[in-house]
Amino acid sequence: MIGPAPRLRLYTTPGLYADVARSLLRRDANVGDDVATLERRIETLLDVEHAIAMPMARVGIYLMIKHTVAPGQKVILSPYTIADVVNMVICAGAVPVFADIDRESCNISAASIAKLIDAHTGAVLVTHFYGHMADMEAIQRVCEARGVPVLEDAAQAFGARHGNRSAGSIGRAGALSFGMYKNINAFYGGMVVTNDAGLAANVRAEIAAWPAADTVHLTKKVISGLITDIATWPPLFRSLTFRLFRWAFLNHVDSINDRLKIDIDPQIKHELPAEYRQRMSPLQARLIMKQLPNLEPQTEARIRAAKLYHAGLSDIPELLVAPLKTNREHIYWYYPIQYADRAKLVGHVMRQGRDITMSYHRNCATMPCFADYACDCPNAQTTANSLIYLPTYPRYGEAEINKTVRAIRSFFGR
Repeated sequence: MIGPAPRLRLYTTPGLYADVARSLLRRDANVGDDVATLERRIETLLDVEHAIAMPMARVGIYLMIKHTVAPGQKVILSPYTIADVVNMVICAGAVPVFADIDRESCNISAASIAKLIDAHTGAVLVTHFYGHMADMEAIQRVCEARGVPVLEDAAQAFGARHGNRSAGSIGRAGALSFGMYKNINAFYGGMVVTNDAGLAANVRAEIAAWPAADTVHLTKKVISGLITDIATWPPLFRSLTFRLFRWAFLNHVDSINDRLKIDIDPQIKHELPAEYRQRMSPLQARLIMKQLPNLEPQTEARIRAAKLYHAGLSDIPELLVAPLKTNREHIYWYYPIQYADRAKLVGHVMRQGRDITMSYHRNCATMPCFADYACDCPNAQTTANSLIYLPTYPRYGEAEINKTVRAIRSFFGR
């Protein structure tokens, strides 16, 4: 049997690794004014007045909250996220309050926010999950009526738009990501964007005092990316890696399965870790600028993939499929589907020789490490237990999508 294409591939090229190697050999990773140039490019691209480079998107979330919310105030956010987003709220001195999500979009709902806003609410943090923009019009109406600022976590939605407004540019401020698994990949890195001059000045002043990026840390990230690229290189993946992944999943080998996830052992943080406090390097800025011309064509490719999945799966009543939006409100970081017995469905599809996976995201409102903030969010819990990722990266290809669709349909006898 010829193996499948992998469930994911990094948005990397041999040229990207060559650029890193040359820069590290020349020892100029932290030389140049490329970070400032990138910031101006992002300001133009997103039509915002201020863009400030970050070491990671989560650090941008921390700084947005710290310079928006008074200590001890509440921040309403979705529980369906990574644990470190919640940790950034806590590290910034705020109190996380979880609002339930809409299952179809996987995003925080305006109705759940409206029930939770009170006199102690300092901000609402909206995450645009899987590239799908939240209902910002409804959320803004609710928050503006109560005088509460909206902050955006657009880490998975760089390039998404609502009308002529980009994800991250609609609220008071937004955080973008250029992490290893994102559509623009600098191995790690992020950006805060805002039209609030005071907020921008405060964020910029704080990060200016941080040390330059640690090239040893960057090198480790690049090596990790290279290992991922080798493991998912199609000839090797089809002949070896997939067989290992399938065997581990079907036989519940957690020592292997857990290496493919994040948030395996989340812990609460009360202080921003020292390794988070560093500036983006000029090398990372150069990598990002080199990839920006790919943003639009890659987005179009993922939307085409979503169309194929939607056409092939939307008639199966047992599945909850992602809504089809072709106007850039959804850029399909993955194509998410939901099924109650997802392990059984994924096992069937992998036995059919296709590579898909269950979501690693969980309901933070039930995590033991956040027990002090626990609450009942049934939609988030159901989604966390039922969501499956389907690949949309541009190199996946129409033939691979159609094979995956056929394997899923066969599970339901269609």
